[in-house]
Amino acid sequence: MQIYRSEPGRRIVQDWCRGVLDRHLPAAERQVVGTSLGHTHLTTVGDGPRVLLLPGTNFGVAASVGLVTELAATHRVTVPDLPGQPGLSSGVRYRDDRVTRHRRWFAEVQAHLGTEPMVVVGESLGAAVALCAEPAPRITGMVLVAPAGLVTARVDPGVLTAALGWTLRRTERWSDRLLGTMDGGATVPERDRLIEWMTLVARHARTSLAPAPLPTPVLTGWGRTPFRVLAGAGDRFFPAHRLAVPARRMLGTETTVVAGAGHLLSHSSSGAVVAAVADLHRPGGVTG
Repeated sequence: MQIYRSEPGRRIVQDWCRGVLDRHLPAAERQVVGTSLGHTHLTTVGDGPRVLLLPGTNFGVAASVGLVTELAATHRVTVPDLPGQPGLSSGVRYRDDRVTRHRRWFAEVQAHLGTEPMVVVGESLGAAVALCAEPAPRITGMVLVAPAGLVTARVDPGVLTAALGWTLRRTERWSDRLLGTMDGGATVPERDRLIEWMTLVARHARTSLAPAPLPTPVLTGWGRTPFRVLAGAGDRFFPAHRLAVPARRMLGTETTVVAGAGHLLSHSSSGAVVAAVADLHRPGGVTG
């Protein structure tokens, strides 16, 4: 299905993304590559060890420039806008056999990044997509931030009310209210930009639901790959206590709870993500 409500709406969304990149990541390299999920926009910036960052539902590089900027201070960061999500990649969303489709897509993206080792950072939906990849020595570690793919998303009445209002009313007030269910009470430095972005998404795109938990063999297939799982103490969608058991049993790692953060952990507490990446890149830090 096509996620954009109209062709003019697609242009509005993508022009906004390009404007943000022009202003905040002017030195970034941008390219569009062909993949089995349609054209995929890659943004690369910074120097140092390689990091591949996969954003969450309704987010892309333009809505994540704060985290990207912090990571790029010490790493070479590539961010694909996920096909089927609002952003600069293909607006076609596939619903069948997501594991196979995302595994193939991930391999295609990797092929454009040379052969150097990388740490993969997956946020929410991006974590589920990352876990669909074929485990390989080239992936030296993975940081999962408020990850989908391990458990079903929890939607309480307050979240449901905010989500429905955002979908139907499509105003900045409802975007702010929805973000309020995601921030865990934390201060989000990019809040005004996120309100603007989420309002554009509501008006011009069709959102998607959080993915179901991935099959057990997909998760356990990662074997000895080192993981760091981060969860906001106030995450209403993927609470830390629900992530802890599958993370330990199937990925062999404990869940780090980030105090004062919610589902938007990578926006309010981006330093925790940067620290987890640095830990995996540190000599001796990739031992699990």
